[in-house]
Amino acid sequence: MATAPSFWAAGGNKIKTADSPNPRIAEAPPKPKSDPQQKKGLVLKGMPNGYTANGASNGTFPKPPMATNGKKADWADDDDDNSFIAKFMSQDPTIATLETTVALKEERVKELEAMLITKTLRVAELEGAVQDKDYHIGGLEAEVQEKDEKMEMLKKENNAQFLHNQELWCKVEEKDGRIKNLEADLEQKVETIRNLEQESASLVTVPTNDTEFTEDGRKNEVSESTKIDGTDVVIEMEIEAEKTASETSDSFEIVDPPATEDSKEPTETASAKRARGPSFGATDFPIFVTKETLKVVPPAPKPNTLIFPIDMSKYGKKSTASPTTKVVLPSSPMAEKNGHTTPWGHSSRQARDKTGAMPEFNFSADIRHMPHGKRVVFGNGPEVIVRLGDVKLATITKYVLMQCSSKALKYFTENPDASSWVLPAGSMNTDAATAHLKWMDEMTYQSRIYSLRLQTEQVYDKKNIQICRAARVLGLNNMYVAQFTKQFCDRIRAQDVSYDFMNLVCQLAYPDNDPVFDCLANNLVNQKKVGNATGAADLEKLVAKYTLLKDKVNQIEKRIGGRPRKTWKSPEGSVRGGSNDRSGGKGGKGGNVGQSAPSIVQPAPGNKPVAPAAGETLFTTLH
Repeated sequence: MATAPSFWAAGGNKIKTADSPNPRIAEAPPKPKSDPQQKKGLVLKGMPNGYTANGASNGTFPKPPMATNGKKADWADDDDDNSFIAKFMSQDPTIATLETTVALKEERVKELEAMLITKTLRVAELEGAVQDKDYHIGGLEAEVQEKDEKMEMLKKENNAQFLHNQELWCKVEEKDGRIKNLEADLEQKVETIRNLEQESASLVTVPTNDTEFTEDGRKNEVSESTKIDGTDVVIEMEIEAEKTASETSDSFEIVDPPATEDSKEPTETASAKRARGPSFGATDFPIFVTKETLKVVPPAPKPNTLIFPIDMSKYGKKSTASPTTKVVLPSSPMAEKNGHTTPWGHSSRQARDKTGAMPEFNFSADIRHMPHGKRVVFGNGPEVIVRLGDVKLATITKYVLMQCSSKALKYFTENPDASSWVLPAGSMNTDAATAHLKWMDEMTYQSRIYSLRLQTEQVYDKKNIQICRAARVLGLNNMYVAQFTKQFCDRIRAQDVSYDFMNLVCQLAYPDNDPVFDCLANNLVNQKKVGNATGAADLEKLVAKYTLLKDKVNQIEKRIGGRPRKTWKSPEGSVRGGSNDRSGGKGGKGGNVGQSAPSIVQPAPGNKPVAPAAGETLFTTLH
């Protein structure tokens, strides 16, 4: 009987094949079904190294296990060997599942490898596209750089052309000024010629063609000529008649009236009639100018028109005339082009003398009423900078600033070497102040006279009030913004203002000098005195908000007495004391004697009168 090692060696050769590096298990024949009881009772346990099942060694080999049926298990039994070998030859389900899983994973790996190859090709394709795009972007960048260089070149060329245009514009302005001067001279000469023609025409007495000398007139003239030592007088009359005939022949032609049947008479009859009467010698009777004796000649040709040619060679030369001697007549067709009477080149401004003598200042004189030659003088002298805090408003000549602003006059008189004038920051609006300074500067070279524009629409109320405040802060005379003050005061008196407008007036009020604010305060007190509930409510709101208005209202109420006025029939009498009826009645000196009502006095313009009770009238309310 073979031993166990030889058995296992023989069995291993049967199961494994030697030609395969990996062991391959052959399929075993189907295992015969064994007795379930016998299979259940068979238990194999290894006893390595002579140890028992519980790990104790008794130094002897263990006894062979006993079967459940009482028989010994014999390892050499052929049936048991076959069953044992069949166990190894049968395939385990777990192994089969794992093998299937491995096969599926291998297929998945192949799919992923194929997908990876596809992705790699796509990445290579995209890299090629990106490289092409990079080349295209590089080309575009080069083109953009070329365009930028071309733009810089065009900018330089444009700048050069702009400078050239500026030079041409200056030349055009200079020529326009020259043309205007020549036109003004031409207009002046034409006017002179017209005046001379009128004077010469007034000196020439032209007799009419229809003058008839009657016999009585002839007798009178004969008597006058005979009274004087006649020969000299007759000769003078003949000379004057010849002169008159020669002068009148140039201006008109003698035309005989159309002949009719009644007027057709023989010449002999006319001469016979003329020969009747006393006969006188040629030297004894004067010869008068008549239709028959007047020399008839054709009219003289029309004289040539006097033309003043313009010498084109003088263009381009700078005029040496002083800007103050330039005269531009308003009648010139080019004088009022676009509302300007001076050329746009501002020749007066360019010809300023920074070292000119200081003119005489008169703050109360309106610069708009001065002639152009006098206003130009204020454009001379040094320039100063006007600042609002740290903000530069404008650079303007010092003399025009001193003429228009009392504050500037005082400041530069006390500081003659000052080169700037700094006003408190936030004291006025920057745009409004700049508008005033620009207007003052233009008054020194513009021939036309104008004021700052008043925009009457209510949406521009804030802008207009800011212009008024800027004028007060700069110290300008109130007459320069009189149109603003009048428009605002008319609206306040007519009660055509809103609470927002009154709030804005109080907010931008200038305490030292503000006629609009004074008008508003007086009107609000007026409305309160006459019992206007709306005006009283607005006054209470504004007084609670603005201390300046409160002080002004207290001052006004203290001035008018502090109590409401009474009617003429009121027992308390007038606020100012005395009787209710100041007419005094018949022979009275006051009091209620006579009870004659005073004459009805209309309220101030813009204030709505309160309807009095029956038989009552109101005194005039203060405004």
